[in-house]
Amino acid sequence: MKRRSLLRRIAVAFLGMAVLAGAFGGLLAVLFAYTTEDHLFDRLLELEMAHLRASPAEAGRLPEPELPFAAYYPDADLPAELREPLQAEPRRREIFAADGRHFHLRRVELSGSDGPVWVVLQVEDLLVIRPVLSEITAMLAMAVLVIVLLAGTVGLFLAYRVTRPLRRLAGEVNALEPDQLPEQWTARYPDDEVGQLANALRDAFHRIRQFIDREQRFTQDASHELRTPLAVIESNATLLDGAVDPEQVRALAGRIRSAAMAMHLSVDALLSLARERGASESLPETALLPIVERCVLNHSHLLQDKPVALDVALDPRWRVPGDPAVLQVLIANLISNAFRYTGQGEIRIERDGDDLLVIDSGTGIDERIRPRVTEPRVKGSDSPGLGLGLSIVERLCERYGWRFELDSSERGTTARLGLGKPR
Repeated sequence: MKRRSLLRRIAVAFLGMAVLAGAFGGLLAVLFAYTTEDHLFDRLLELEMAHLRASPAEAGRLPEPELPFAAYYPDADLPAELREPLQAEPRRREIFAADGRHFHLRRVELSGSDGPVWVVLQVEDLLVIRPVLSEITAMLAMAVLVIVLLAGTVGLFLAYRVTRPLRRLAGEVNALEPDQLPEQWTARYPDDEVGQLANALRDAFHRIRQFIDREQRFTQDASHELRTPLAVIESNATLLDGAVDPEQVRALAGRIRSAAMAMHLSVDALLSLARERGASESLPETALLPIVERCVLNHSHLLQDKPVALDVALDPRWRVPGDPAVLQVLIANLISNAFRYTGQGEIRIERDGDDLLVIDSGTGIDERIRPRVTEPRVKGSDSPGLGLGLSIVERLCERYGWRFELDSSERGTTARLGLGKPR
């Protein structure tokens, strides 16, 4: 489809409007002139009619008209060239004869007269408009042409001025790189419709960028969160192949089911993180202790053969507003980190008001990465993971309005989850 230039359309609209306005104005001017001329003749007729009524007839004869181009006719003596048109149109007040003569006439009722009298003005020599109509038309056409040229010039100028911000905006959009986002559009465009369009495009680009980032992070997060349950399923399935004892089979099958449930909850949590946030969501009240116990059990292999004391001090009645799948991912990441990086000492999981604390006596976070530890793929040199766990925790907390804090030193790390009412 051929592209229609907005600049050209605006200019053509100005030209069309100028042509219509000029033609309409010329038509109004001609009509005004004709109407003025007719009103003049009507006024002269009224003066003659007043003269006729005021002048008495002498010996049955009508008085002489005041105007040299006026005549009085009794109804019976009206010329045929006037009578015939009046028989067809009795209310007619203006008659054009075949030989170019032009009449204005009125009928007058006189008291004491044998019948009505017609006052007739023969005005072809007094016409102003008709003899010069061709000249007037030519002048009006020239005036319309001048108006069209002026309107076209003004239209092109205004169209160029109006479309210049749009053309600049289109150029900037076309020049954007795939990984580049517009940041300064609001400052560069006025606070009008173009500025609103620039802001809308900027917001749309940001949303698209966020969609892409969420999609990319989802694949990274999924690879991080599913590694452990997949490893558990794989190892227990291998053991299950050689298991004979029914109790051992049940235990292995239970671990596989638990790992599969952990995968299911992780995927649910990551999908909620990948979705665009809408209106405020209603979160269920969830008991925290069963989730903590499940996370401890799923990651207990990380404490195997370590001289570490584990203390879980949580009230079974403690419930927090949150999706169980999301809470499982949050707590599993914190507990697995504490179990993995604590070689000896103790790990405490306790409550402080509305906060859940996971306190370990491990080596702490490397001070070189502490300020950036929640950024994706930031990890210590001794970490076997992908450096995504704490990033997932922080983004889930931001997503649901919770608070996440880390306090780490050489004596250990305290992870604090503020699980009160979401902000």
